[in-house]
Amino acid sequence: MRISQVPNEPLIYLNGKISELQDTQISPFDRGFLWGDGVYEITPCFGNKLYRLEDHIDRLYRSLSYVRINPSLSPSDMIMETERLLSENKDRLDTDSMYRVGHWVTRGPDGPSMKTSDAGPATVMIFFKYVDTETIAKDQSTGIKLSVSSVRRNPPECIEPRAKVTSKINQILAELDVASHEALPLMLDLNGNVAENSSSNFFIVRNGSIWTPPDRNILEGVTRKVVFEICERLSIPLIERDFTMYDVAQAEEFFITSSAICAMPVCEVDSFKPKKPIPGPVTKKLIEAFAAETGRKYSK
Repeated sequence: MRISQVPNEPLIYLNGKISELQDTQISPFDRGFLWGDGVYEITPCFGNKLYRLEDHIDRLYRSLSYVRINPSLSPSDMIMETERLLSENKDRLDTDSMYRVGHWVTRGPDGPSMKTSDAGPATVMIFFKYVDTETIAKDQSTGIKLSVSSVRRNPPECIEPRAKVTSKINQILAELDVASHEALPLMLDLNGNVAENSSSNFFIVRNGSIWTPPDRNILEGVTRKVVFEICERLSIPLIERDFTMYDVAQAEEFFITSSAICAMPVCEVDSFKPKKPIPGPVTKKLIEAFAAETGRKYSK
């Protein structure tokens, strides 16, 4: 399976080799393609600076341990290979732009028996993809819309939500479920508690305190971790607790976080709107703190 060529596309790392996109080939029998059998990470790269790479690689290897895939690279080797790819792409990356750095690891090609135990060796791919920061800047000033999906977040009894697996049909169905609302999904758990967006963590602000769901039913986002650090530094109260849409209806602010968007205000969850202007004062503090930490400001 040959990956199609895109002009000026950064070089790609695949199984130890760095190549042009059009020269990168993955087996059509790779279990990542056939069964979604793999894990992944996305690390932001601001210009040529990798942000929190060690945190992302740490989570990648926790996910790999959970799904029992051996990438044949140590975490330090993975970091070294990522930095090597960054160096090889130095003339292809715009230092004023932002990129997503993807780490995809699958169980590798299926064997003749198609048994999991016969698969391998693992496929390891690292790549850079450009991020449209103009759209992010616009959304940070106006906020984005969410809508509660009828598709519930997979419970930990079925699959551990803290593992970042490539099998994302649960989140994809949630996105399709609310697509007609021109909104992104907000997923609830099986008990009706707020869980997360399909690709980001969700927060509300009540009485000046930030509330966020506990990690039992969500992916432990690296950016979520940074929010905890910023809140401690700025003395912003932060509480991990279960809450429902009733609490969302009373909230002063809503926002989501992920590696690419940092902190993004939410202007509406179905018919519920925040009590404070967009972005609210707490969300604005977080946006400014992320800009100071990353050295990159989306809005002018």
